[in-house]
Amino acid sequence: MSKKLSIYRLLPVLIVAIGFIIFVIYNHRLNDKFTKLEVNSKVVKRDNWQLRTSEFYLLNGLRIDSTYKNKFDLKVGDSITKKENNQSFKVYRKINGKYEFYKYNTIQ
Repeated sequence: MSKKLSIYRLLPVLIVAIGFIIFVIYNHRLNDKFTKLEVNSKVVKRDNWQLRTSEFYLLNGLRIDSTYKNKFDLKVGDSITKKENNQSFKVYRKINGKYEFYKYNTIQ
């Protein structure tokens, strides 16, 4: 009886651990996909539901994470361009109705 009781106590911890591992793998794959692909897209949404992290969603479905390590000054409407297999990208911002080069960023 005590063995069953201890298994039931470990079950919530096990579920949380598995959920965390799946979350980490999913984020790693999204970041890998951003690095490998060529990108020419606009920022369409910003979300900062995570503590100390802002997520910038692109029109093509990819995402850029801005953290304490990679602090990106992006806004909704900015245009992002990046070559494939590269961690650096250019940001173009709309100024007076025209997109102009704003900043060069590198994911570390």
